[in-house]
Amino acid sequence: MNRELRIRPGSVEWRELEQEVVAVDTRRSIYMAVNRSGAILWPALLAGTTFDELVDRLSESYGLDRDAAQRDVDTFVRALDEQDLLER
Repeated sequence: MNRELRIRPGSVEWRELEQEVVAVDTRRSIYMAVNRSGAILWPALLAGTTFDELVDRLSESYGLDRDAAQRDVDTFVRALDEQDLLER
């Protein structure tokens, strides 16, 4: 099942700086830095997207094969999920 993923509304304050995202979990005051690959995915996660759409976005942006893009997206989504920043 390819459910919609979204950054939990109201949980993060963020800014884009030099093609990276700097974010603070406002509930727990935890600082995060998101690299360029994650910064490409961030706007889609704010709007609401699916895992497959994230894979497509990363694959197209960097010319990655689908398997490599899936691994990278999985790692990123898992990290956000571990921080309880995703809403499904």
